[in-house]
Amino acid sequence: MDAERAETANINDPAEALLNGEAPEPQKPVVVVRKPKKKKKTSVRKEYEVQVIPATKGVISPGETAPLKRVAAYCRVSTDEDAQATSFDLQVQHYTEYIGAHDNWILAGIYADEGISGTQVKHREQFRKMIEDCEAGNIDMIITKSISRFARNTVDCLTTIRKLKSLKNPVEIYFEKERLSSLDEKTDMVLNLMASIAQEESRSISANIRWAIRNRMKNGTQKIPTSGLLGYDTDEDGNMVIVAQEAEIVRTIYKSFVQGVHPGLIAVRLNGLGLKTVYGNDWSGSSVRKILRNEKYCGDVLMQKTITIDYLSHATKINEGEADQYYIADHHDPIVSREVWDKAQELLDKQSWQKWKRREQQRLMPVRTGILQGFVSISPEWKSVSITRLITASKKVMPNTLGENKQQEEQGRTLNIEESEELEMTEISILKGFEEVELEESRGDSVLTLTSTNLKFNKATAVELGFPAHVRMLVNAATRQAAIQPCKENAKNAVAFSKDKSKQTYAIVLKIPALLTAIRKLADVDENSGAISFNGILYPNERVIIFDLSQGKPAKTRRRRKKAQDDVNSDEIDTRKISE
Repeated sequence: MDAERAETANINDPAEALLNGEAPEPQKPVVVVRKPKKKKKTSVRKEYEVQVIPATKGVISPGETAPLKRVAAYCRVSTDEDAQATSFDLQVQHYTEYIGAHDNWILAGIYADEGISGTQVKHREQFRKMIEDCEAGNIDMIITKSISRFARNTVDCLTTIRKLKSLKNPVEIYFEKERLSSLDEKTDMVLNLMASIAQEESRSISANIRWAIRNRMKNGTQKIPTSGLLGYDTDEDGNMVIVAQEAEIVRTIYKSFVQGVHPGLIAVRLNGLGLKTVYGNDWSGSSVRKILRNEKYCGDVLMQKTITIDYLSHATKINEGEADQYYIADHHDPIVSREVWDKAQELLDKQSWQKWKRREQQRLMPVRTGILQGFVSISPEWKSVSITRLITASKKVMPNTLGENKQQEEQGRTLNIEESEELEMTEISILKGFEEVELEESRGDSVLTLTSTNLKFNKATAVELGFPAHVRMLVNAATRQAAIQPCKENAKNAVAFSKDKSKQTYAIVLKIPALLTAIRKLADVDENSGAISFNGILYPNERVIIFDLSQGKPAKTRRRRKKAQDDVNSDEIDTRKISE
């Protein structure tokens, strides 16, 4: 043991380590005495005399009258059912009396959203209007029943509170149930907590409602909403009943589609008849396809087609397997048969309807009265038009006109000589020697020229109509007539026509495919025929020119007129030579 201690002592001794040729271990510093701490210098503080200036804003001095505070109230009920409507009326009455009971309060308005959920601000019009009035400086204080009545969305609630609090003239929000004021700094944490509780309560309510709805779907007792369903309504017992007029539209859509009519063309026809969707909008190809895809029209019901993905924003998406669906066959009376519905689904699934020709359907609306009775306005956008449809449209409004005209002509031919002599004027002596002139109806100076590619109106047509900027073109297939009538630029089927009087120095050419085809067929000429001209009759009172398409004659070209003029000049030269 002594030898080991001696060895250990030699190793720990630096001098012995140097003698033995070994490097000594580094020594740590050793402090024998603790260094005394410096004493802090004691500074002598100078005392000041501070004068306190009392706050004046919001403080009422003795003898002064408190300023009037403009107080508004906000009310909201979640649904528009009768029970909630009663609650809504009671809230309005309560706040009217409550604000009126304070001497220095004046009613700045009662803002109420009825039947609106509190999870979103954007759908509450009265709420947004109240905030705008606060920003405009028209409200000093808002009273509401509770935080959950004010907003169930934590972000919306806190954002609105901070926005109103940061205004130049901060607006206070007082929550009656919680007895909290938004301007009290001590209540910030409580407000945050209560707003979160209100949002969680909304989430719980939403989950409970979804659970109840799904149970009713499983049992088959869930009521089917029909407010957005064309052709159906709900009776007092909650059963689906057919609306006759709307059901006819649905049947027309299915019948037309299975017969090969494109959904886009079906929409055009429905719009042409002045029919609207269940929401009062114009029809489109997509709205027609939605009707065709809805299983309710064959009497079945598929429930939970969509699901709600966010209870705060109420955002929904198509159920693509995320949740169960529930199907009930023969749930209610069908509007179309199951065979027709299955055929429509087959066509939609094959996508073959996309290749169907989307023919543009013309709406032929004949004039019912006046000089243009039976005439149909031709649109410049139509590529062609059926003469058969034109004749049918004209005869609908003038079924007896043609027969009456023929009867009058026959009566005119049977006038005997004695009746005609009675119509002659008695000869007056002062008119002895004068020759009676037979007057004919003026046919006007306007001329319509039909070529293989266009319709040309001479300048006289524009003159007789007063140089109209726009006209509409009409045809009467039953009487084989065409007409031109001035109209406004925004009129239906308006066609740009003439320039100003000083600028219109030449003929007017129109290229309207449907009109060109119709006039060619009514005039009984083909595309290879030469130019045909028709004289027009002006009716000044109606400002319309009518052309008889059965009285066409070959048009004179410039080349022919030039040749005729050359022949005249040649004859004059020959005459001069003979005389010489």
